[in-house]
Amino acid sequence: MKKVRWGIIGTGHIAHLFASDFCHVKAGELRAVASRDKASADRFSAEFDIELAFVDYFSLINSNEVDVIYIATPHVYHYDLAKACIMAGKAVLCEKPFTINEAQSRELYDLALERNVFVMEAMWTRFNPVIEQVLEWVEEGEIGSLNSIQASFNFLAPTDPNHRLMNLELGGGALLDIGIYPVFLAQLFFGKPDFVQNQAVIGDTDVDLFEQILLGWESGQLASLDASLISCNPNRATLSGSEGFIEIDSEWFKAKSCRIVRSDNTERAVEFDFPGNGYQFEADEVNRCLEEGLIQSPNHSWQDSLELIATLDEVRQDIGLYYPGESIPSDDHHHHHDEDVHDHHHEHSHHHKH
Repeated sequence: MKKVRWGIIGTGHIAHLFASDFCHVKAGELRAVASRDKASADRFSAEFDIELAFVDYFSLINSNEVDVIYIATPHVYHYDLAKACIMAGKAVLCEKPFTINEAQSRELYDLALERNVFVMEAMWTRFNPVIEQVLEWVEEGEIGSLNSIQASFNFLAPTDPNHRLMNLELGGGALLDIGIYPVFLAQLFFGKPDFVQNQAVIGDTDVDLFEQILLGWESGQLASLDASLISCNPNRATLSGSEGFIEIDSEWFKAKSCRIVRSDNTERAVEFDFPGNGYQFEADEVNRCLEEGLIQSPNHSWQDSLELIATLDEVRQDIGLYYPGESIPSDDHHHHHDEDVHDHHHEHSHHHKH
């Protein structure tokens, strides 16, 4: 089998994590990196022994030296870059969220289908051995009928208002960056929710600092989820069923251990000893799919990705949180409602700060 040649766009934190785990990828080689800053591109290529460093994203996208491109830029740039990759016939692994809203994502998946190009949202947690184990336990009925999920993703983000997480222009906020993980976990087991409720606090830079989301399903399941850029939290996840529960240890989205506790209090724990953070597993999946001639992963499909962003869209619409260039519902009644919500949260967040 010919080695799959990888390129990386972006040289930030997540690109570093991905590149440092790449030595554990079963096949493929890290061939090129692109950053708009020459120093960053050179530093990154030297650090990870990458042969080619580009100062222009499109030079990498059009290079004959790469087969698949990992996009690790701020959220708002995903759409344009992924689109350019698809048009150039390059396979794409794009950091989550795939794009900032469902309409953008749908357009790109349609384009990938038309062009017959492999595309996957980089939901790396899906391929973590612990998550695979938990899926297996639930499918085998180990905890009876699963009816409730609790999951958190909290960390203290830089408070610098220009940092991408605090910057509305860059698609900042807790929801798209980390809230997507708990929502992903709930939807992995229950599918798209029938009911979405949430409470959010908006900060001084107009991005969501934290939220608590309650999802419900007609068939009788609930998920209680939270995400925060200003709180410390153990970041565990619990899946509760009629005959027991499963705990995924901290931090659940990259966990190396989990346990199952039965209603009779018998306990079984599993530990996985994998190197690095676990970004290698999503790269393995891409390589496997490419080898099999697939254009989407059956394990994190386009449909999964679309249902995930659709829920996040719903939460944002409820908060009244829109990113530059997004169309705000023009219906008068709606618009006023959004403004009210926004103002209400503003007061709340100022009050909360002082």
